[in-house]
Amino acid sequence: MSGARSAYYGISTSRFREPLDQLDVFLMVSRLQRAGADIGLTVFIAGQFAMLNGRLCAELLLAEERKLESLRAAAGAIGIRPSFLRTGDLWSAPAYWEEVDRWKGAPGIISGRTGPPFSEVAPSLGPGVIAAMPPGLMDALGLFDAPSLYRLFEVAEAAWMKRELQAGCKIGPASEQEYDEFIGGFMGIVQLRQPLDFRSTASQPKPVTPYIGKEGEERIFFEDSKRELGDKVMRLAQRAQGQPLYYGAFLNPFVRLSVLSVEAAAAADSVPVRILGSQVSDGAGALNVLEKAGLGGAAKLAPVLAECLWAYLIRPIQQRLGGVAA
Repeated sequence: MSGARSAYYGISTSRFREPLDQLDVFLMVSRLQRAGADIGLTVFIAGQFAMLNGRLCAELLLAEERKLESLRAAAGAIGIRPSFLRTGDLWSAPAYWEEVDRWKGAPGIISGRTGPPFSEVAPSLGPGVIAAMPPGLMDALGLFDAPSLYRLFEVAEAAWMKRELQAGCKIGPASEQEYDEFIGGFMGIVQLRQPLDFRSTASQPKPVTPYIGKEGEERIFFEDSKRELGDKVMRLAQRAQGQPLYYGAFLNPFVRLSVLSVEAAAAADSVPVRILGSQVSDGAGALNVLEKAGLGGAAKLAPVLAECLWAYLIRPIQQRLGGVAA
């Protein structure tokens, strides 16, 4: 992120609950700002992109509104002030469709995904969207299957962010590599480690999308009660004992949770946190302690992590959303 004064984080909406994992970006920006970095963050809630895959516009507009409310609460809890945009802000801008037009011929940018033709989907994208397109673009894209244009639209999104907002960097999980291959040619890329379902093991990691919560996943969600949170962290700690810190390219989910917990405390000016007998003030310190001590004491550490997550993230978020789960 060297030299970047503005970064952006593009996310989709959740059909289920809002997962804690998506706050890794917020905590990272908080850490950089407290260290004196002059960096801003734009969060782009791109829920309506799912219309390319057949989702209904009205449903996605509501999902974007819920996501915006939740992330504003999370930003307030952490103490940062990102800017927020939604799909309509992008799709109503002629400059965005100019970028789509400019990128549409890039080799490999239109994928092989199948679905209804874009000409059938485009009229439902919102009032004024087709009018915002440059002449000939609708004709050029109309016969392609709408899902096959997802990669093109994502890359044009980043190009618009750079052009209109002077974004110098995109932040996102490693699973976005198919977009980053194109975006990295004109913008800095920060790829964060993909989070895992808590039932993952070293031999069978279960990657999850940081900003999409799905029913049946074992994760921490904004809506969890203090008891649910504590139970999840203890179960995770018990699974972690005897497991390595790294599951190949992934962090053991207990280790990831340790890092997030300490960073949450740091954002609230409540460090150091005692990790297995050592006082640590940042996520790097927590990782260093666990690398030296291993995870044999994970169950002893679990109550500390649960208390940090509840006190500095989940409870403040719930308070800002108008209630606290019992």
